[in-house]
Amino acid sequence: MTARIVVIGGAGEVGRWVVEDLARQPEIDEVVIAEVALEAAETLAARLGSKVRVVSADGPSRSALMEELKTAALVVNCTSHVFFDEIFELALAAQVNYADLISEPSDQQRRAAEEAGILAVSGLGISPGVTQVLVRQAVDDFDQVDEVHVNGVSWRTIAPSKGGLETVLWELSEHTPTRQYFQDGRFRHAGYQEGSRWVEFPEPVGRHRVYYVPHPETTSLVRSFPEIKFCATRVSWRDEIMDDVRVLNRYGLLDDSPVAGGVGLTIREAVRDRIWEVVGGQRDDRGWALMCTVDIIGILDGRSVLRTYSTSHPAWGHDTTGRVTGVCAAVGAQLLACEPPDAVGWIAPELVFDPGSFLRVLESRQCIGITRSDQDFGGQQLHRPLGN
Repeated sequence: MTARIVVIGGAGEVGRWVVEDLARQPEIDEVVIAEVALEAAETLAARLGSKVRVVSADGPSRSALMEELKTAALVVNCTSHVFFDEIFELALAAQVNYADLISEPSDQQRRAAEEAGILAVSGLGISPGVTQVLVRQAVDDFDQVDEVHVNGVSWRTIAPSKGGLETVLWELSEHTPTRQYFQDGRFRHAGYQEGSRWVEFPEPVGRHRVYYVPHPETTSLVRSFPEIKFCATRVSWRDEIMDDVRVLNRYGLLDDSPVAGGVGLTIREAVRDRIWEVVGGQRDDRGWALMCTVDIIGILDGRSVLRTYSTSHPAWGHDTTGRVTGVCAAVGAQLLACEPPDAVGWIAPELVFDPGSFLRVLESRQCIGITRSDQDFGGQQLHRPLGN
């Protein structure tokens, strides 16, 4: 089955890699870049050839975009998560299947997808996304899964793109309400830099601390696999970013309260804009990486086992963050467009994708490496903070 896909934000940090990957796949008839940055989109489309077209995503000219959406197999939202509500409304109005890199749909939005008769999936990148598919593979293999620990590191500057900056400030703000972990049958709120744990990543990162973040994997995996007793997602950035954000949190500069004077921004939004003015778009040569490990503890063939999945990638320099996320997202988009499940409503990546099929397609890209190891587990509880 062939298909046509619309990528909103398709010339951005992540979106351009989604578009480039999809344009190379024979199963995809056409990729439509929906962008406000039309010059960048046209340049990308010209380089990729006749399978790629451009449509404006600017508000005043949305009618052309809506016509594209109505006849597409899938719309992929590659913009910042702050635009989620607006873009999901477009998918509902066009009654087109929807996917994004990360979002937190409300109960009302979940009901709206079912009522519109569309399939919606959040988490097409590496984390969330691939990490959940790997957990599903372990759940299918194991007799019983007790603990899941998703770990990641984003080794880059603080603001390579506006969306990248927004992600850091959302995940690390002390006031992000959805930063939590699951233990003893309930979700527990976690503050900034709680849940410290050392994890070994490939170079250029090596051994690095990770901390609880508000990724949707945690709630999604517990909802999908209620037998899990402990579940957490921990991520970190370079030490200087973590130190800078600690200072911002200490002085209340990442609060969501309004800025005095009626300028229409929250304190965090004003700080975000100022950071972008000062260092927006800056990149360096210290080695860039976006890597994950997933630890699963459970019973396999009657034995207590720790399974660890580790991801790796080539040295892509400044393109690393966007390219790793984009290649993984393109695999999910291809499967959703060409082999859509017979289902509607919001469905998590770990339930919508068959792990074997997804990982085979990802392997065919020959760029994201995944290793797996199983070892007898002596009973140490990984959810306890390890090391000081």
